[in-house]
Amino acid sequence: MGLFSFLFGKKKMTLEQANQKNQEYVAQNPEPKNDENAMMRQASIMLTSGKFEEAIELYKKLAENYPENKGLYLSQVGAAWYFLNDFQKAIQYYKEARENGANESMMDDNIWEASEAIYKNNNDKNAIEKYLEYYPDGSYVKKAKKILSN
Repeated sequence: MGLFSFLFGKKKMTLEQANQKNQEYVAQNPEPKNDENAMMRQASIMLTSGKFEEAIELYKKLAENYPENKGLYLSQVGAAWYFLNDFQKAIQYYKEARENGANESMMDDNIWEASEAIYKNNNDKNAIEKYLEYYPDGSYVKKAKKILSN
């Protein structure tokens, strides 16, 4: 699944930059490897072009049809919800993705990002407390504890 790590790896980029990279990747690799790859490309294009609801439906189908990659696809459902500013749903899908084999470190980053967004939008410290429940030894424990101590 090189396309996902290429597009949504650790390096932060804007959605526009991700869309451009996505288009370049598809242009350089015009033939999908198989049906899963073809559907994944379509879902990825929907996500990076801002068609989030369509992306959600495709990624859910991918998760159902290809359970060996379920964690990866559910993490992308979470990303779509994040872009739709529904951070609670994003966290729900990131947690489910984690339970289904998604990259642990990336889910830590994603859950923190969504938790922090909830806090910043609503001054809701409960979101930060929930992050600590999900990741008591996570990468953002110091930041979380600092927020909670204020």
